[in-house]
Amino acid sequence: MSEELTYNLLPTLEKFHNCGAQMRAVVGPVGSGKTTGASWEICHFLPFFLYKQYGITSTRWVIVRNTYSELIDTTQRTVFEWFPWGDYKTQSKNYYLSYPEPELEIELMFRSCDRPQDVKKFKSLEVTGYWIDESIEVADEIKRMLKNRIGRYPRKCPVRFGIETTNPPDVEHVTYTQFAWDTPPPGPISDKKPLKNHTGFWQPPRENNANLRPGYYDDLLNDYADTPDWIEMYVEGKPGVLVTGKLVYNNFSRDKHVAQGSLIYAGGDIIVGWDNSGNTPAAVVCQEPSPQRLQVLAEYNTVKENIVDFTTRVLGDVRERYSKTANIIEWADPAGEAKFSTKEGGFTSNAKLMRDECGSNPQSSEQNLQARIEGVEKLLRMEDGLLIDPSCTRLINGFLGGYCYPEIGNTGTFSDKPDKNRFSHCHDALQYVAVRVALGDARRRFDPLDIDSMIDDS
Repeated sequence: MSEELTYNLLPTLEKFHNCGAQMRAVVGPVGSGKTTGASWEICHFLPFFLYKQYGITSTRWVIVRNTYSELIDTTQRTVFEWFPWGDYKTQSKNYYLSYPEPELEIELMFRSCDRPQDVKKFKSLEVTGYWIDESIEVADEIKRMLKNRIGRYPRKCPVRFGIETTNPPDVEHVTYTQFAWDTPPPGPISDKKPLKNHTGFWQPPRENNANLRPGYYDDLLNDYADTPDWIEMYVEGKPGVLVTGKLVYNNFSRDKHVAQGSLIYAGGDIIVGWDNSGNTPAAVVCQEPSPQRLQVLAEYNTVKENIVDFTTRVLGDVRERYSKTANIIEWADPAGEAKFSTKEGGFTSNAKLMRDECGSNPQSSEQNLQARIEGVEKLLRMEDGLLIDPSCTRLINGFLGGYCYPEIGNTGTFSDKPDKNRFSHCHDALQYVAVRVALGDARRRFDPLDIDSMIDDS
């Protein structure tokens, strides 16, 4: 190392180091010093704490990042810059640090995990704790396995530790909801109860400015001026969406398509879009303020709620919130008409259950995926074509990148179908409405051979 480095505690990281919670997270923009803070925590502060508190002189830590190249080029490099005197074993990818006074031995195991299937890498680990760098990129299955492997070294270790550092997650991500935030995030307060003994620290923007080259953030603002969502997430430190594939929509702008305040029901027909064909139903509630203009008033999502309970809940809420007498037009997944066998014998479908038991009247919309996507795109291209209530968090985050075409392996090639994830269901529901509204007649059947008519008349 060419010069001696001095670790100056930032206000947020000082709180992080002094916190007694065994599971801790630090969230911050790029260049915020969170990787440096975690390096010091597992290479210095925690080993000395364990020695003073329990007389433990040997600790073992696993350091995890999504890809091997990122692990070596960024996380490992930061550790080596601050603690350069250790012994690195290239074949095992383990790094050994020793302190002479008191005599402490620290083993660091560097491991990558590109896929959820990599969970097998961690099944036999016996470690004191873990550090996951850029943790929102790491699958939940791997995090759960790691929690099962900490506090196992040395034997009968009285405590365990899990450290996560990451750029801002979106407001629905488990990182946002699992931790009790000592320094609050610049976003809505989650109504979910955080996990016990999980404390998070959200860094304010530019907290580490004094330790960066002059103009670091100003250059980023200039370089990414055409992508304000990137700036909000990586410079301003606001909750954002990690884009893991190719965007489905090319014309969405949060400034243009998300309302500044709550949208008001203006009377007239209410249009409900249903994704009603699977075990994870979703719905969007819309109004058409003028022909070929769509406003999304609300979204509804669930996890494996049966279609009858879900439909009853949504329609009841619609009547309570908007109008008890308004005409409701319902467009749904044509696959919702598919019949399945019942426990009582015979066959039914989700659409039939909605009609028979909920007073719903879902009409089959368009099955053709590209036509549905183009229906949304047409509204996005039109002036005031699509406006979304800011409460529709999952829908908005889907537009920002959660709803995407997944990459096939690491080939740079993407699937021709969007990823089926928590964002896809409400986007399917929106498409079933948008493809009708974009035609200028929400009641007209769509001819999938006539896609060009949708594209050219916007």
